[in-house]
Amino acid sequence: MDTYLINLSLHTAPLFCVFLAAFLQSITGFGLVIVAAPLLMFFYDPKLVIPIMILLATCGNIAQTILLHREAKWKLIGYLLLGAIIGQPLGYQIYAIIPAHYLKILISVVILFSLTIMQLRKQQIAISPRNTLFTGIAAGTMAMTTGMAGPPIIMYLTSTAITARELRATSIGFFFFSNLISLTTFTLGGVDLLPALNEFTYLLPGLAGGILLGQLTFRFFPVPIIKRIIFTLLYFTCFYTIYRVIITM
Repeated sequence: MDTYLINLSLHTAPLFCVFLAAFLQSITGFGLVIVAAPLLMFFYDPKLVIPIMILLATCGNIAQTILLHREAKWKLIGYLLLGAIIGQPLGYQIYAIIPAHYLKILISVVILFSLTIMQLRKQQIAISPRNTLFTGIAAGTMAMTTGMAGPPIIMYLTSTAITARELRATSIGFFFFSNLISLTTFTLGGVDLLPALNEFTYLLPGLAGGILLGQLTFRFFPVPIIKRIIFTLLYFTCFYTIYRVIITM
């Protein structure tokens, strides 16, 4: 226990990053991976960040899926998961081949593109099996290459007539099962998850604290303001990450 506490004290900065991201996801239904991933790349190798984030997201979504399961649209989740299963093998091949420094740039560019589309897209689209399946394929591919299945899901759901509460519950339900599939794909692909599991144990208190605080204060925070904070933070982080990679190459 003493060793764990000593090591925990050495993880203060990444622990806070996870706490912040978990708090934002607990309020909005998304944000854990898309916020924490670029921040954790300041402390870990990008190829380690991806399985760490999938482990954290899986754990964090367990409780929230149970709490919000009645508000989730499970038929929609089913089509999204089918698409994710189709897209993950391609994503894993990209993950296995691309060097770590290019992976940093890829993650940052994907986030920047996703944020821009999310802010500019105003046209509403219909929920259909075809649209949902293609969204799931994009999410599955991105889950393996960047650790982020969220951007395609959020862009799709926020462009439909789904309510805010349904969006939150549906997103969390999909992420939980999608992350389980991602962990299975990594394992079958021969990826050693022990280093990620080790770091996960030290970041877990930040995850639990952020989710708990978000659940307790959810009703008091205007979601539009929270989203603006997320966008501002991510724009800065992504541009800074790209800049650091370029000057060190």
